[in-house]
Amino acid sequence: MTAVDPVRGGRSTGSFRARLGIAITTVALLAATAFAVSLAAGPAPAEARGLTTGFSEDNMFLSPDASTRAYWFGRAAADKAQIARVNIYWRKAVGSSPPANPTNPADPDYDFSRLDGAVRDATARHMQVLITVFGAPTWAEGKNRPSSAPLGTWKPDPHALGQFAQALAKRYSGSFQGLPRVSLFEVWNEPNLSVNLTPQWVGKKPTSPDLYRGLLNAFYSGVKSVAPGDTVIGGATAPFGDPRAHPRDPKLPRMRPLAFLRQMFCLNRKLKPGGCQAKTHLDVLSHHPINFTNPPTYRAINHDDIEVADFHKLVPLIHAAERTGHVRPRGHHPLWATELSWYTKPPSKFGIPPAKQARWLEQGLYLLWKQGASVAVNFLLRDEPHTGLFSASTGVFFYSGQKKPSYKSFRFPFVTHRISKSRVQAWGKAPASGKLKIQKQQGNKWHTVKRLKVHGGKVFKEKLRVRGKAKLRGQVGSTTSLVWKQR
Repeated sequence: MTAVDPVRGGRSTGSFRARLGIAITTVALLAATAFAVSLAAGPAPAEARGLTTGFSEDNMFLSPDASTRAYWFGRAAADKAQIARVNIYWRKAVGSSPPANPTNPADPDYDFSRLDGAVRDATARHMQVLITVFGAPTWAEGKNRPSSAPLGTWKPDPHALGQFAQALAKRYSGSFQGLPRVSLFEVWNEPNLSVNLTPQWVGKKPTSPDLYRGLLNAFYSGVKSVAPGDTVIGGATAPFGDPRAHPRDPKLPRMRPLAFLRQMFCLNRKLKPGGCQAKTHLDVLSHHPINFTNPPTYRAINHDDIEVADFHKLVPLIHAAERTGHVRPRGHHPLWATELSWYTKPPSKFGIPPAKQARWLEQGLYLLWKQGASVAVNFLLRDEPHTGLFSASTGVFFYSGQKKPSYKSFRFPFVTHRISKSRVQAWGKAPASGKLKIQKQQGNKWHTVKRLKVHGGKVFKEKLRVRGKAKLRGQVGSTTSLVWKQR
């Protein structure tokens, strides 16, 4: 979701409103069109798959103030974050001309100081770092950039990006100037949006998927030439797009994510080879299944858009790319949700009550896991300052630093769903190792109905005998989950 101005690194209000256009419309249609997600068997045995969770955050994680950065990394760790996603704006990391030695991380034209601090602080708190790279410097953009194309988006040079990838992989190889190792790199942010990559179309022909494939493959090659064991993540698509004939903003058209990814993998609507023979190189496919104000069970109106309940659409897509050989390397490619979020009101004038955000966040984590996600990253950790209708109020902390109810549901997600008249299945993610008590409220007291051993940070699920409505919760040591109301 991070609709970020690639020059200033701040939020671009105009592009952000364009992103929200379809979401606002769908709120009005929610009562008429929402229906519960139907989940078939997952792409792999769900019991064998965990769920790594964390936060996507720039303002706190990349703060130039070391004490501020350390404080917020500490709060993320206290909320049991396992991964920290940070953006590096390529155009901000280099000067106004190409570095003399672009593959050398010590080239004086590079400035990695803020990123270095984030990597050190995250690693010290046992969090993995996921670096997302986007926003080309002017000298690495194509010629004749139109005024409608935001800076950093116009036909970025794949070769130059590949050289930058080598510099990053060397710097965070674990053997450069005492810096910790980073092994997770995501290529570009929401490339199906014109605010991040242009042109999206040339006439009726989609061009951004081909542009993006070139960038992704060059970055993949650059990283792997240095560190073959590193993981390169591709996709990072935004949840919504526009019809080609009637884009919401003709100057900034958007491609629908599923259509974008099909073209990237050279597949037609039936997921058969068609249109090109190019191979896409990635280790993981990512997407941003953002719901804004829709419940996690809500499905996007258009088939080619992807919210939380639509995440399963990526399963046949990646399987088709694997089967046809249109993705490299061969073998299994995991699915990650590298941004999800709900807006709260307050503080924003657009959103849902904080208590509802908390319930939907834990339910969203469960549904993403059920549909095949092995990583889920919330955007943000802390709300942005409240400056208007579209202020990003998606954190588990208010801007003041006060915890929202979602702090608790992120730290210890616990949900149940009915599988028969007499049985429900409980699902959650343990905040610590020990004995889990699953409890049911009876009157003013809580009675334990199930005990099992759990491991901190690991997914658990258990079947329970429960008839009718019930209030249930999990407890590990002194830590309790939110109460889940089972119907």
